[in-house]
Amino acid sequence: MSVTKFRLVFLLQFIAVFVASAQLNTNAFLQEARVDISQNNYFEAIQKLDACIQARPGQYDAYFFRGICKYSLNDNLGALQDLNVAVTVYDPYLSDAYHYRSYVKYRLGDYDGAIRDINQLIAIESGDPKLYLERAFSKLANQDYNGALKDCNKTLSMQWANENLYLCRGMAENALNSYDSALVDYNKAIAINPKNTDAYIRIGITNSAMGNNLQAIQEYNHALKLDSANTLAYFSRAEAYVKLDKQKEAFEDFNTVIKYDPLNALAYFDRAVMEGQKNDYTDALADFDKVLVLNPKNIQALFNRAKLKAALGDIKGALADYNSTIDLFPYFVEAYYERARLKEAMHDIKGAQADYNTGKVMGELSHFKDNNQRASDSATLTHLTALNSNFDSQKQADTVSVALMPLFYLAQNDNSGKAGCFPLVLKRSGKEYSSFCITNKKSEASGNTSDSALYLLNQGLKDSVMDIQSTLQRAIKETNMQLFSDALKDCNDVIERDPESAIAYFERSVSLCKEIDMLSRFSEDEQYTTVNKTYKIAKDPKTEKYDMALTDLNKVLQLEPEFSLAYYNRAFVKYKLKDLNGAINDYTKAVTLDATFADAFYNRGLLFFVQNDKLSACQDYSKAGELGLTKAYEVIKLYCGQVLK
Repeated sequence: MSVTKFRLVFLLQFIAVFVASAQLNTNAFLQEARVDISQNNYFEAIQKLDACIQARPGQYDAYFFRGICKYSLNDNLGALQDLNVAVTVYDPYLSDAYHYRSYVKYRLGDYDGAIRDINQLIAIESGDPKLYLERAFSKLANQDYNGALKDCNKTLSMQWANENLYLCRGMAENALNSYDSALVDYNKAIAINPKNTDAYIRIGITNSAMGNNLQAIQEYNHALKLDSANTLAYFSRAEAYVKLDKQKEAFEDFNTVIKYDPLNALAYFDRAVMEGQKNDYTDALADFDKVLVLNPKNIQALFNRAKLKAALGDIKGALADYNSTIDLFPYFVEAYYERARLKEAMHDIKGAQADYNTGKVMGELSHFKDNNQRASDSATLTHLTALNSNFDSQKQADTVSVALMPLFYLAQNDNSGKAGCFPLVLKRSGKEYSSFCITNKKSEASGNTSDSALYLLNQGLKDSVMDIQSTLQRAIKETNMQLFSDALKDCNDVIERDPESAIAYFERSVSLCKEIDMLSRFSEDEQYTTVNKTYKIAKDPKTEKYDMALTDLNKVLQLEPEFSLAYYNRAFVKYKLKDLNGAINDYTKAVTLDATFADAFYNRGLLFFVQNDKLSACQDYSKAGELGLTKAYEVIKLYCGQVLK
């Protein structure tokens, strides 16, 4: 169960900076960035602070401000990285950096780290009551309920109190089974703020713990009148309905939680348990699958899924899940017994007896462990049973689609100077195509793809020297006009005359991929990627053209091994061919060659997410956002709330 979030007041402290650079007036950029922050223009501020850091890497106040920006954009991993630099080096504003870093660590679920940072602050400012309350919330989240209660009382003894103090103390008292005291404190919070939704929810949770589930439901209803999208209220009401054996109502509330928060593993888990109890094994199995996509090492979900698989006759699948459960936590006694029963059904009497014996030994072993061993086991068990459930009142779309950033392709340079369009230079051959540019902006047909339009193109070429460059120019125009057959013919012509023309192979690969993209718009099997873990790669009937594009890109990289955009495009094609590891490797090569390649970081992050490597995914999104790709922060806000290193 998640705890109430901090109600933190954002205090922007204007820090005087007395540095300058011959290449860049960093002082002016910092001043502008501070103004942007004060106006909540965090993305604009990041761009200016990036410029400061690149010009003067030792300018650590820029890291501090950039950390604040990233924190405000919910890029917690990026904020932590920047604030670590500020804390390590930037002594004059050490307390501010510690303060923000404690907030970031709290968000990331690193409660021990948050407490350590607040301890540093208390050592400097022991007379600030707010610090004790912040530490109390961290201790509460860290399940140190007595410590949280002590800090709340310390705050009160300093003659300072607000609604969140009473809320925090009530939650600690509730966890310590002091229900009457908890209700008194929750009501004090409501007396200060009658619209405190969390206080009504907490009153409901305490009433439910006391067995007063009908009263609890009334409190949840009151909370939902104040906030109709509060997922914690729906979830808590569902649990109360379960206790009252109102299965239909409970199921509807779990569905609502999942509708608003499709990554809530706890709601999937509880819904799966309900489905299993109703013998809806197939639905229960699907929900446990979703839990394990979100939390692959959750031993409760593995254990329950194994039992369901056994009930459905999937003996091998059940055995694999029991094996995984025991591998993750060897002291799971019941898993040995269930696996033994399964082995008996498989007529593996010797294996069953071995599991019965091991289960008995593991059960007896726990009685002889010392306190340190038990504490270690408890910490491991807590980690292996934790479920993602960041409850908040923010409605989310049922499915958030996050498409890969598109292919880079060749275009005629219109000399407009638009961002993202730059001349093409090939390093190995030394060729520069100043009349071309590279872009990944989606090109549309010009609206005139008739024979007369092509005639005009051909006529213009007939009036000029028919050389390789002009043929390639025509191929580019034909691709952008969606005249793919003509484009392929011209690319083939260039390659026949110059087999070492890397750019012709590149253009031909783009034309093949764009043709597939166009055809997909008119079919029902258009693929896009979703980050909500219902991700599937459907069978693509167009793999032959992707294979051809892959062959061309392999040739490009053979000719020009430092062409980062070719690695990027090849990664895109490999993804379409279902080679996720190969795609990730190519995106990695692209960013190794070009550390400012935001699109490659973004796409690699998406594929890391598909592979459930959330840490790497969110780090890549953070880097993409830092490099100027604003849409990365939309993904970070939804999916990178609590990702620990």
